[in-house]
Amino acid sequence: MQRAKDTWKKIRLLFIVPYPELKERVEFVIDNYPNREKIDADVQVMTVEETPMEIDESRYDAIIARGFTAKKMMTITNATPVIDLEISGYDIVRAIAECRRILHPKKIAIFSSRRTFYEAGNICSLFSCQGKTYITEDPRALEDMIKKAAQDGCDAVIGGYAAKLCAQKAGLGAVVVRTGEEAIQQAMNEAVRTVEQIRQERIISQMYKTIIYSSKEGILYVNTEGIIQVRNHVIREMTGNISLMHKPLRAVIPFLYEPFREVVRTGQEMSGKIFTFSKTKTTISAELIPVVVGSEISGVVINVSDITKIQDLEGKIRRKLSEKGLQAKYTFADILHDSAVMKDTIREAKRYAASDANISIVGETGTGKELFAQSIHNASPRKNGPFVAINCAALPENLLESELFGYVEGAFTGTTKGGKMGLFEQAHGGTLFLDEIGEISPAIQTKLLRVLQEKEVRRIGDNKVISVNVRIISATNRNLRTMAEKGSFRRDLMYRLDVLRLFIPPLRKRENDALLIFDSFLRECAKTGEQLSSLEPDASVLLARCPFKGNIRELRNIAERAAVLYPGKKITGPEMEKILYPQDVEEETEETSLSWEEPPRAEGKKSRESFAERMGKKQGDHGISERELILWGLKQSGGSQSKAASLLGMDRTTLWRKRKKYGI
Repeated sequence: MQRAKDTWKKIRLLFIVPYPELKERVEFVIDNYPNREKIDADVQVMTVEETPMEIDESRYDAIIARGFTAKKMMTITNATPVIDLEISGYDIVRAIAECRRILHPKKIAIFSSRRTFYEAGNICSLFSCQGKTYITEDPRALEDMIKKAAQDGCDAVIGGYAAKLCAQKAGLGAVVVRTGEEAIQQAMNEAVRTVEQIRQERIISQMYKTIIYSSKEGILYVNTEGIIQVRNHVIREMTGNISLMHKPLRAVIPFLYEPFREVVRTGQEMSGKIFTFSKTKTTISAELIPVVVGSEISGVVINVSDITKIQDLEGKIRRKLSEKGLQAKYTFADILHDSAVMKDTIREAKRYAASDANISIVGETGTGKELFAQSIHNASPRKNGPFVAINCAALPENLLESELFGYVEGAFTGTTKGGKMGLFEQAHGGTLFLDEIGEISPAIQTKLLRVLQEKEVRRIGDNKVISVNVRIISATNRNLRTMAEKGSFRRDLMYRLDVLRLFIPPLRKRENDALLIFDSFLRECAKTGEQLSSLEPDASVLLARCPFKGNIRELRNIAERAAVLYPGKKITGPEMEKILYPQDVEEETEETSLSWEEPPRAEGKKSRESFAERMGKKQGDHGISERELILWGLKQSGGSQSKAASLLGMDRTTLWRKRKKYGI
């Protein structure tokens, strides 16, 4: 691999020389070249007639030749530079001196393909002879020109190797102008410099080409005449693969022509222009940038972005920038239930999931509103997008506003450097769950309404809006319609949020779901290898009859309490009573107002049975309610809470709690 890299770095030169002596001189210069390790040279001896009409340019970075051979090579090469092996004035002087010494001419004909030889005639006078220069760029004209030179009185010829051969045919003596080592080294220097410059230009050209063609945006370069000079595949696909190169912008993309002319006229950038390609139905945003060379505009670069792709990319970036709260963990399969009412609720929620309308989830505290919100998100077309949740009652107004809408740096004291993205932006393409929505202030309600109406959010302290695509699922344990009638909740916001309403039934109305969920919680609370706790029938009765004001959240607490107090045991009724109603601070009441005067039919039964047993028998046998039994006990004890608790077979804390429950 290293060898291939080194070979690429070397400069491959082809020397074409007309006679062997010059080859030796070239090889000597190459061997002594200062940067010999950079050169890979091939020296070939051939006359202009012997040079081929085609050459494999991939083998060489540059060709060095002289005279007619150099001119011929320039005509047959395309990309490979040809360096003319120049003849110096010293080379001409040396050739004239040699001609005078050997041939003793009176008049010398000096042949060259270069017009710089015009001064050669004057040099001859320094050697006490005449000289005349003959310039020709066509080697086929040499014979005729040598004949003319003879007619002009010339008796010797100086020139290249081809001129010498023609002179000998005409019977004239000839001397070849020999290239010196200085000229060879100069030619090599120029060849090295030329190749390095070409390579650098190729690198820059390839870099720009790669940038243009790897760009995800459409790119055009249009000159000042309105002709497209550069385009990439993205813009071609946006236009429906029509031909764009070297076409007038006005003809192929007419809606860009007027903005283009405006940029050429003013020299100012233009951005944020929205257009649609009719053929592909692609909506784009265009940015036009003038190309200024010196003080003149040479053209305009037009960047074209697919707005849909920008929005998708923006959503991905938003999700990556946020570290937490973007995934919904639960699905409908995670909702434990066996009751018919919950089956109906889940069926309704699944139908709502297929819609993209906003949903209002209502229900008592602890019924699992967020569990349903996450399940709806994971069953919806937005399941691959983010799920962002916030409890609106947990934050003060100013903090809630910055969390929802975000802020720019410097918007207020203590802002994060670079600003902060709000939850609406983080939830772009997904779902935003607003828990306890009934607790938000009127000011936040107004801002929230605008976001829902315009589908745009403005960060605090910013002067621009950001488009968002978010589905709102809100939750509350309050009646928003009643709040709206009282003026504490905006009616128009309620209608925006309450498009679809899902009521989560309380646990007490879910038949035997409490026992099913309690058993699941017990398994979660049990330590590894520990035997599971279970319930005796009377304990199950007590658990099933519990009102569960805190619903699932309260039931979890009860299960954890049971697992701690009675690990691996069968829990009895009295033990369950202790779990359900742990002792609390007691409120003493000396006098009790009783609303029930006559004793119940069970008055004569004063056994010390447990409260659960007594309740089971009295309610089962005589139809006495729990409230009636407590009233009877207080009546019998003369209003003494301690005596009534003893009579009813319960502790004072339990009696106090039940009195509070029934308003006694």
